[in-house]
Amino acid sequence: MAKVFEWLIIFGILQGVFLLLIILSNHKLRHRKNRYLIWMILFLTIGQTGRFSYVEFLNGGNPTWMGIADIVIYTLPVTYFLYLKDQFNNKLKLINLLHFIPALVQGGFIVLGLLNPNENIRASFQTEDAQRLFRIFMAIGILYHLVYYVSSIILTKKFFGKITNRLSFQVENKYYVRFLTLLGLGYLFWIYYYIRGVFFNYASILDYGMFWGALSLTICFIAYSLLQNPNQFYLEETLEKYSSSKLKKADISRLKKQLELLMLEQRPYLNTKLTRKDIAKMTQISEPDVSRIVNEGFGYNFFEWVNYYRVKDFMERVESKLNSNLTLYGVAQESGFGSKSTFYKAFRDITGKTPTEYFGK
Repeated sequence: MAKVFEWLIIFGILQGVFLLLIILSNHKLRHRKNRYLIWMILFLTIGQTGRFSYVEFLNGGNPTWMGIADIVIYTLPVTYFLYLKDQFNNKLKLINLLHFIPALVQGGFIVLGLLNPNENIRASFQTEDAQRLFRIFMAIGILYHLVYYVSSIILTKKFFGKITNRLSFQVENKYYVRFLTLLGLGYLFWIYYYIRGVFFNYASILDYGMFWGALSLTICFIAYSLLQNPNQFYLEETLEKYSSSKLKKADISRLKKQLELLMLEQRPYLNTKLTRKDIAKMTQISEPDVSRIVNEGFGYNFFEWVNYYRVKDFMERVESKLNSNLTLYGVAQESGFGSKSTFYKAFRDITGKTPTEYFGK
């Protein structure tokens, strides 16, 4: 089992290096709003490297690498808290660097004890009293992490709640929720390790490895999110797009009905090449406003919205036996789908099943 976490940590290190190269080589990604993300990934990668090196050289009894990892890890809660704060359009000032003071104090204790070149001083930190003090410092460190973790959750909830009230639209927050969930999983493992060590006088290296494994998963998740949907890292642009719109909530409600009537009566979705520009021309609504109405009014992006009506039309055709001489995909083409993969994905997203499973064919 320990080997699994070792390989996970190695993978996390490689993902961290990969992420840093991608972000630093992309001008748009390395803009001001992602500066703390860069620091966070850097700290996590250094910490993972220190952790792996400590495990590999454990037989030599050299705690230096673990000390480096512990120093770095105490900067983590501040960097992800400031990263979220920066993302959510809070202007950061130089005074925010004061958040790093507890991490520096903790790091100083580790340097003084574990990494001190004087053997006598290092030996003094192996006494029972020193170990008791170390456990107290670790408890304070865990509490320090949890304070910033809870603050980050509150900050995220308040931000998205505020945006929802202002825009009548829930800006995508899955990335942030999953990011915080993975961090929370790591903290649960850390607390478990601490309780086992202090109250039951037993804590294996595997217990603490689970904490580092969760941090590796966090790095991998960020890399996956960046590849899957880079727009999640440009939250500022999304907010600017919506905040610059002149439509009011009442306008959105009224124009939503207009778009719904258009789709039901004229059925433009039957056109496999339908674009947002086509809808804008048919309704005399600007393209950006069409997007906002669809996003806020229906909760879809434009193509999801169009495909919703295509799936609905498809289901009506199959249930009414219309085009019964055609295959299911043939009927889907009649409903406006131009791609089999798009049809199957849209149908599954809406119904949770494939067409064959749904209709028993």
